[in-house]
Amino acid sequence: MMKKIFAFILIGTLFFLTSCNKISKAGTYEATGKGRNGDLKVSVTINSEGEISDIELVEYEDNIEFVEACYEKIKEEIIRNNSYDVDTVTGATLTSEGIKEAVKNAVEQSK
Repeated sequence: MMKKIFAFILIGTLFFLTSCNKISKAGTYEATGKGRNGDLKVSVTINSEGEISDIELVEYEDNIEFVEACYEKIKEEIIRNNSYDVDTVTGATLTSEGIKEAVKNAVEQSK
């Protein structure tokens, strides 16, 4: 009997943990994050499977050299991992953090 209860609790916990990463609503969401020298605004597209399928940089106040150094790398990693919890780009850490924050804020809107 205890094995059945344990199995039920384990299955319920696993179901809960896997559903926490699911983004609930498909659509496009805009949000901002704080970069090195100002705000960065992104547009994040969530597909029908609840995954991040595209990220566009709408506008930014940050220095262009920092944005160019990290935007494509961060975008690729976030889409590949379907998560904004990715490594920052060396040499553009604060701008990377701002993009990740903006994506996180957009994802939160989709829930």
